[in-house]
Amino acid sequence: MHPRPKLQLLITSARLANLPSVVSNVWLGVALGVLVARRWTPAAAPWSAAALLALSGMLLYVGGNFLNDWHDRHWDARHRPERALPQGAFSPGLYLGLAIGCGMLGVIMAGLTGPGSALVALAIVLCIVSYTRWHKQTLASILLLGMCRALLPVLYFIEWPLSCAKPGLTSALAETRMELAVLAPHALALLCYGVGLSWIARGEAKTEPVATGHGYARSLLAMAGLLMASWYVSHVPLLGLAGLLPFTVWLTLCFTRFAKSPQVQVSALLAGLPLLDWVALLPLSLSLIHRGTPIPFALTCLMLPPLAFVTGRLLQRLASAT
Repeated sequence: MHPRPKLQLLITSARLANLPSVVSNVWLGVALGVLVARRWTPAAAPWSAAALLALSGMLLYVGGNFLNDWHDRHWDARHRPERALPQGAFSPGLYLGLAIGCGMLGVIMAGLTGPGSALVALAIVLCIVSYTRWHKQTLASILLLGMCRALLPVLYFIEWPLSCAKPGLTSALAETRMELAVLAPHALALLCYGVGLSWIARGEAKTEPVATGHGYARSLLAMAGLLMASWYVSHVPLLGLAGLLPFTVWLTLCFTRFAKSPQVQVSALLAGLPLLDWVALLPLSLSLIHRGTPIPFALTCLMLPPLAFVTGRLLQRLASAT
C-alpha cells in the first residue's frame, strides 16, 4: 500500500480531528482552576502546566482510540472494513503497542504537574479500558466514555487550588471542597454531552439513522448546554449567556441538516464540543479580565474554543473524526 494512504489511515485511527476538542476541554479546567485560586495567589498564567495537561489529554485520547480499534478489529472486519486493521495496513500488535505507549506517556505528562493530576489521568485510563472491554455488550458503557470527557477539566482543576494554597492545609482543603461546586456543573455538562453523543454514535455503522433512544440522547445534549451555562457573571449578566448562542445554533444544525447521515451527524457533534466549552469560557474570560487576570490568559479563554472548533472541522476534511 502507498505510504500516503497508510498515513491517512493512521491519523484516522488516532481521530486527529478530535484533538482540538480535547485541548479545549482541558483548558476549561485550567480557567476554572485559576479562577478559584485567585484568592490565594498573585495574577499568574500557568502555561507550562496547561501545556503538559493538554498533551496528556491528547495522548490519553489517541491511546484510547488505538486500543478501541485493536479490540474491535474483528467486528470492524464485518461492519467497518474501511478501517486500517481490517485492511491489513498495520499489525494489531502495533496498535496495541501505540495504545499502551500513549496511555503511559499521558499519565507521566499529567504526573509532571502533580500527583492529583496523575490520579485523574489513571482514572481516565481505567474508563477507557473498561469502555473498550464492554462497549459492544451494554448500552451503559457510554457512561464510561462520557466520564473520559468529564474528567479532562479535572486534570488541572484538582491540582491548582491545592498547589497554590497558603499555609494552613486544613482550611485550604476545606475551601477546595467548596470550590468543587464551581467545576461540578461543567464536568456534568461534558458527561451529558459525551453520553448523548455516544448514544447516537452507536448507530453510526448503520446506513440509516437509528431512532431508538435518540430523543433521550438529544435531551442530554441540550441539557449539557444549560449546565455549562450555569456560570453567571454579575457585572455582565447579558454577555454571561452569549456563549450559549453559537452552541445552540450548532446543536440545531446537528439535529437537522447533519442528521441525514449518522457519520456526518456524529462528526458534527464531535466538532461542537469546543462550542460547549465556550458556553462557560466566554463569560469566564470576561470575569477573569474584571478580576485582573493577565490579558493573554483571558484572551486564550475567549478565543481557544472557537479556534478549536474551526480547527477540528478543517481537520475532518483531512481524516474522518469517527
